[in-house]
Amino acid sequence: MPHSARDILEDLYRSALQAIQPARAINESLGTLRLPPGSAVHLLAIGKAARPMASAALAWCGGNAVTVWGGVCISHDADDAPVAPLRVLAGDHPIPGVRSLLAADAMDAYISTGVHRGDRVLVLLSGGTSALIGAPRRGVSSADYDACCQALLGSGLAIGPMNLLRRRLSRWGGGMMAAAFTARGAHADVLAISDVAGDELAAIGGGPCVADVTDTTDLLGVIANAVLDEADAELLRRTLATVAQTVPRINAPVDHHIIASNRQARDAVVRAAHARGLAATDVDVPLAGDAHACGRAIADALLTAADSPSHHRAPHVFCWGGEPTVWLGSAPPRGGRMQALALAAAERLASRGGNAARITMLAAGTDGRDGTTDAAGAVVRSSTWSALTESGLNPASLMAAHRAHDALRHIGALLPAFASGTNVNDLVLGLVADDAV
Repeated sequence: MPHSARDILEDLYRSALQAIQPARAINESLGTLRLPPGSAVHLLAIGKAARPMASAALAWCGGNAVTVWGGVCISHDADDAPVAPLRVLAGDHPIPGVRSLLAADAMDAYISTGVHRGDRVLVLLSGGTSALIGAPRRGVSSADYDACCQALLGSGLAIGPMNLLRRRLSRWGGGMMAAAFTARGAHADVLAISDVAGDELAAIGGGPCVADVTDTTDLLGVIANAVLDEADAELLRRTLATVAQTVPRINAPVDHHIIASNRQARDAVVRAAHARGLAATDVDVPLAGDAHACGRAIADALLTAADSPSHHRAPHVFCWGGEPTVWLGSAPPRGGRMQALALAAAERLASRGGNAARITMLAAGTDGRDGTTDAAGAVVRSSTWSALTESGLNPASLMAAHRAHDALRHIGALLPAFASGTNVNDLVLGLVADDAV
């Protein structure tokens, strides 16, 4: 039975999420750590996937005679259901707030009182960590820290440069957690679900167990290249000077293990497409920079494929992954970068006739939520733009005002939000085919 292009893309998206589920990744990785029966560990789970990672680790330990002394589980989920024997808290995301400060304090209290010399600690790390335990370093007020985080979100910086600054300012970023383990005489392993391009260890979750080797001069250069008013720029410079003496020196590097990544998700898309008899290409160039520009570039690539004689009849799936950014300014509306990318792509597709009608594109977050909205992402076609205008909306004005969510919701182009239990950044899938495949 033929399936619609949208149905196929949603099915491929689900295949990607299944391949990076924490339970599978945790079970495989713990088996390689060689924890002997009768040993004991502490579990510190932090990030959007903290709950399922913690649950999977507890189940594995229980089945392999490994005692869990205790620990902390910090996620964005306000559900207070217990994950015994771990203390469960919810932090704030994407902007650190009061809950994040409390979570950072709870982590501090557990490490300083519960972890002892010779103990082994498993840090279960996933995306969102830097915000969920976002708290100021010594000497920085909560008000200044919050203002710095807010300024960075509206700075127009790509996620990489932004993270350089955030981890230097944050209590647990840039190796501060590793320094705490060293001070206690404990050994730690980090099992990480990577949400960054290239799986750069220092960037995952703010690098809590990776030494911060960035020169302060380089950080000042990042501030100089950001779109900031002078008051915010001066606040960031002043705060950097305050924390200059808190950069830790880590004598023994902490072992890191990448257990799931965006590449694994894209590989799963390619495998699932092949299983359907579809040609598939993983475009191994990370999505980065302005979301609107990324959307237009993806639309152009799909248009080129649609016009190619080799793709004129044979359906073909293309896959991208990464983390674009959206510069929202000081008064951001509700939105998400995948919805912004999708609307920009729809505009570009609408500007072309002919084979553009054979293109369908899905853009979504792997955590099941795109920004501060009730959507995971969106599915668009060349007809999306005209559907918006025919419904009485001005899509160009809505896109310029960063109101892609309102526009796409109006015509039913959104994917509903859900809790995927994992997070390896964003996926964009494009299908060049007739609507029924």
